[in-house]
Amino acid sequence: MEKRIRLGIIETAFTETFGIKYPIVLAPMFLVNTEALVIAAAKAGIMGTFPAMNFRPMSRYREAIKKIKEETDAPFGINIIVQSSNKLQQEQLDIALEEGVQFIISSLGSPRNLLQLAHQTNTKVYCDVIGLEMAKKVADLGADGLVAVGAGAGGHAGNISPFALVPILAQKTNLPVLAAGSIVDGRGLAAALSLGASGAYMGTRFIASAEAEVSEEYKSAIINAASEQIVSTHKVDGFPGNFILTPQLKKLGVEAGFWELLVSTYPKFKRLIALSRAAKSLMSKQGPKANYKTHFSAGHGVGLIHSIESVQTIVEAVIAEYQDIKSKLP
Repeated sequence: MEKRIRLGIIETAFTETFGIKYPIVLAPMFLVNTEALVIAAAKAGIMGTFPAMNFRPMSRYREAIKKIKEETDAPFGINIIVQSSNKLQQEQLDIALEEGVQFIISSLGSPRNLLQLAHQTNTKVYCDVIGLEMAKKVADLGADGLVAVGAGAGGHAGNISPFALVPILAQKTNLPVLAAGSIVDGRGLAAALSLGASGAYMGTRFIASAEAEVSEEYKSAIINAASEQIVSTHKVDGFPGNFILTPQLKKLGVEAGFWELLVSTYPKFKRLIALSRAAKSLMSKQGPKANYKTHFSAGHGVGLIHSIESVQTIVEAVIAEYQDIKSKLP
């Protein structure tokens, strides 16, 4: 029989809002988060989430929500792209609200419409942000919380260190903040909460889990990669994201071309183009699926991941380490 660790509940604004045991979110990862992974996260006492675009057609999307609800009474969340290129966003939101999903994460656009509709229900909305300007905009629109996407996160990461971004957002917006960027263990969780976060996003660590329905090649790449092997490139889906520098990615190429270099001289224009291009790519019927199955998104925290464990075991280890650190503080 597997030995269980006695763990105490960690109370933050985030855990109290949703009634979960631990302030950890299974980050929504494209083509990684399936029903099985979300259910495992929920049963382990953390918040499970998935990107709405992981399940298409829409009948499959509703089916996934229903399956999760059948397996657990715990809350879970859905990440919805609110950029205008996502022609499915209204239907994705409508179904989520109809099914009583309690937690929605907006990304890659303005969440105005999403916030207005979600707040007619009991659904809470946290918005991905990479800086204070963006955070203030979504706060003014009524966001319930923020996801501080800092440097070092897997996928589409920001450029500001979480050590600066998290406390700035917590102090300047007075909203609950989830810290995202290279958090894979109890030390990272302790640091995030100490900085003023109400919880931590963990994505890369759960790719190397027993319940993650990804290729063994992907899992192996995670546990064998060094942090120095994470590179930022727009080549996979059109928007700069963090990926493991594998032989396949080297073949695809990671450097910016002529047009990218030209546009880079106009930062705001560059970001608008990149956001639109990424959203179109991710939401199209063809999409970047082939790229994402052969090129592996991951954060800088890969250097701290050395084994494939069950979600339950990972969560228990993170919380036990966090509690040990906390017990040693004056």
